[in-house]
Amino acid sequence: MNKEKYIQIKQIFKKNNGYARTKDIIEAGIHTSYLYQLLAEGVISKIKRGLYQWEKYNNSAYEEFISVSKIVPKGVFCLGSALSYYDITTINPWQYHVAIFRDDRKPVLPDFPPIKIYYFSKVQYEIGIQEINMDKHKIKIYNIEKSICDCLRYRNDIGMDIVKQALNEYVKRKDRNIHKLLRYADKIGIYNLLTKYLEVLL
Repeated sequence: MNKEKYIQIKQIFKKNNGYARTKDIIEAGIHTSYLYQLLAEGVISKIKRGLYQWEKYNNSAYEEFISVSKIVPKGVFCLGSALSYYDITTINPWQYHVAIFRDDRKPVLPDFPPIKIYYFSKVQYEIGIQEINMDKHKIKIYNIEKSICDCLRYRNDIGMDIVKQALNEYVKRKDRNIHKLLRYADKIGIYNLLTKYLEVLL
């Protein structure tokens, strides 16, 4: 490969913390054939159509979280993925759980990493979102209280054992905020259900 083109492409990936779109390459005036050559050589890997990752750029524990956030740019990590991030579950979900606003266009998902999309109403989608930094990438995830409420609402999907464990771990935390937890529960319609479980735990 032309060394100058290689350096140009690498700089584009570097600017985007190890990721680039076909669009980024074209806008830089570089023919896509160079991109496909790097793909064939194993220098980059394809995450989904039009999105690539520089293979040796990032090998952190959060690499898949970052990839998923690129695949579903409007997505917010929720349910089991959020519980796992906050370390209030011993279950490591085999799928990434991501919420999007139900009126948004359905994202095109690759075979790997496995992602399950949850379609939230406007109120359920918008409340409790926070942005965290993972290796210079901004990742959207629901805060711990909202995550617990969502899990209780989707208890039949993720399993009541996981929800109970998360609640048990949460009430032990010094930074717990029961008022915020109840406020979110009220907004998404599970207030009475949550208070029933909290009466046993508190």
